[in-house]
Amino acid sequence: MQLWIVGIGAALAEFWWVAPAAAGAGAVGFVGVRRGRTTRARRLALTAAQRELQQARTDAVGARAAARVAQAELSRVDAERATGRARPDDVRAARRALETAQRAKAAAHATIRVARARVSAERAAVPARGTDPKHLPLARLMAAHDAIAARWMEYETDAARRLAFPALSDVRVPATAEFLRLEGIAREHRPASPTAPLTPEQFTAYRSAVDDAGRAFAVAEQEAWRLAGHRPHDAPADSAAPLWSVIASEAIARSVDGIARAAEGAASALDAYRSRRDGRDRDRPRP
Repeated sequence: MQLWIVGIGAALAEFWWVAPAAAGAGAVGFVGVRRGRTTRARRLALTAAQRELQQARTDAVGARAAARVAQAELSRVDAERATGRARPDDVRAARRALETAQRAKAAAHATIRVARARVSAERAAVPARGTDPKHLPLARLMAAHDAIAARWMEYETDAARRLAFPALSDVRVPATAEFLRLEGIAREHRPASPTAPLTPEQFTAYRSAVDDAGRAFAVAEQEAWRLAGHRPHDAPADSAAPLWSVIASEAIARSVDGIARAAEGAASALDAYRSRRDGRDRDRPRP
């Protein structure tokens, strides 16, 4: 019995370091995972831009290959036309296909230039370590999305704006309907919170949806101003609040003035009716 106790004590004395080492390894692993998540969150926009550039380069390779194939096809059709085996319509169709392929190649190269510029911008904008989470790329993108929705809600909830620019509340207006459709797509791509784990591809899809919704809102706002009888390029930015306030006040004044004129007209008609009725009563012989 004593030998057994002595054996256990010797084992504990030999391997006393195992438990502290395991606990330390777990703590180090947790810190490493947390730091890795923070780094990915800070560099999410840059990683997404780099993936976008890589995809643009891949698409450009395919576009160049398609253009070479279209050029070879046009040469073949030209040769067959010389021997009478191809019609002029075949040549025109091959030429149109080549033009389409060349435009696609030019667009692919332009996309590469845009993607390179985005990578440079995102690399310069990577937040430093310890940055407030609300300044991380996903949080900034969600804030931009909220700003677009808030600008539209101002036209919905402010009585003056709603009266002055009713087109932004009317889904029958094509520009307004398109904005609402694209804003709905952005909502579908929106993550649950600014700290939600997101892949670079998901971030790119959400960013593209927010950009599309922002452009659509600008078009819908300009169209609403045009339908209200004002110049579309005067549509208010954030610093042009006094301008829309004046226009909205004018719209309210016109509405109030119209109601007053209608009331005056109704009162005049009633007075004229009473006068004619009183005159008939005086002319009527008494029994």
